[in-house]
Amino acid sequence: MKSEHVEHQGSDREHAVIKLGHYLRFLLMTALMFVSMYALMYAMVNAFANVFNSFNQFYMAGLMTAPMVLIEILLMGSMYKNKKLNLAIIVVSVIALVGFWFSIREQTAIGDKQFLRSMIPHHAGAILMCNEASVSDQEIKALCGEIVASQEREIEQMKSILNRLEK
Repeated sequence: MKSEHVEHQGSDREHAVIKLGHYLRFLLMTALMFVSMYALMYAMVNAFANVFNSFNQFYMAGLMTAPMVLIEILLMGSMYKNKKLNLAIIVVSVIALVGFWFSIREQTAIGDKQFLRSMIPHHAGAILMCNEASVSDQEIKALCGEIVASQEREIEQMKSILNRLEK
């Protein structure tokens, strides 16, 4: 009888570890999604020299990751059996989603340097689009020429200001 109790305790522990394992993998998946989203934010940058880390990139990666967490919990709930933990994850994800949304919209903690670090990749995206888009309309082609020239000039100006501010 005693040995059955010990075996039962062992299987309870194993079951708890398995349940915890799902949540640990979920946490790892969330971290990897965030890192992936952060890196993918730079897909539109025309040159690596125009990649700058910024709070806005962080906010956007968080804004994209939070709904993924919600979707995972809601659609794969059968894997995640702890209802209280699931509710906590949902609440934290909704708070994160709202927090990241307002951080972007209100430009939270975006001062001079962070503004420039955000704008350089943004301008580089305009250059990439103009250089790579298959536009045929002559007016659009001319506009793209102007955009590329002005955005390149502004990127250089922003880099110069950023260098001055970081000294």
